[in-house]
Amino acid sequence: MTETIAPVGPGRRLPLERAFNLRDFGGYATAEGRVVRRGMLFRSGTMALLSEADAAHLRSLGIQAICDFRRGNERSAEPTLWHGAEVDYFCRDYSESSGVLGEMLKRKDATAQDMRHAMIALYRAIPLDHAASYRAMFAQILAGRVPIIINCSAGKDRTGVGAALILAALGVPRETIVDDYLLTNEHADWDWLLTQRSTLVARAWSARAEALEPLLTVDEAYLDSFFAELDSSHGGIEGYLTGPLKMDEGARQLLRERLLD
Repeated sequence: MTETIAPVGPGRRLPLERAFNLRDFGGYATAEGRVVRRGMLFRSGTMALLSEADAAHLRSLGIQAICDFRRGNERSAEPTLWHGAEVDYFCRDYSESSGVLGEMLKRKDATAQDMRHAMIALYRAIPLDHAASYRAMFAQILAGRVPIIINCSAGKDRTGVGAALILAALGVPRETIVDDYLLTNEHADWDWLLTQRSTLVARAWSARAEALEPLLTVDEAYLDSFFAELDSSHGGIEGYLTGPLKMDEGARQLLRERLLD
């Protein structure tokens, strides 16, 4: 069977005015020929800039949960305020981090190649740094709190891995997972976002855009680095799901019941 990707258009990109990298990541075929339900799984960057109309549209989708993978300082700077008490909002404060990106941003002499190496190192650190967040993500879905939005600041790294894990747990082939991950390069309007911000990245971008480009894009090598880390430290994606993420076969079956047609 040939896997197809749902179109990058009205069916995947939501009709929102001020969203950043917010899209549906359902609609993909599994290796067994089932299909991930649409309108159940959403991924996003910051949602602090949404208009009132955007917020109303998201509420109309019946979102039951948000898993916000950002640190406390990121959430304070750009809070997610559009939802009410009907949405179970998960976040956690954490200090563990490889720190590679922060160090690169502080280096005035850092090149684009330095940034790319830093991103690859970041993806090797994600399985350890963010396992607690991904356990909570799966717990929300298994508890029936769907539709769900998973997000971070850009919606591409912590969120990209979260989406990859969900799709992998559902049996979506690796090639399709990579294709979904790479859609950020079509959806993320960085020129717009960085004019809305006064962050370290925004300030650095204005001074040395070329060097920072690897930080603001997705690259198959980044996700490959994540999967390689799983292979070397956890016995592959299956070992990571059943080990650190506690997704045994019973949980996987329930996940499939909730999210597959």
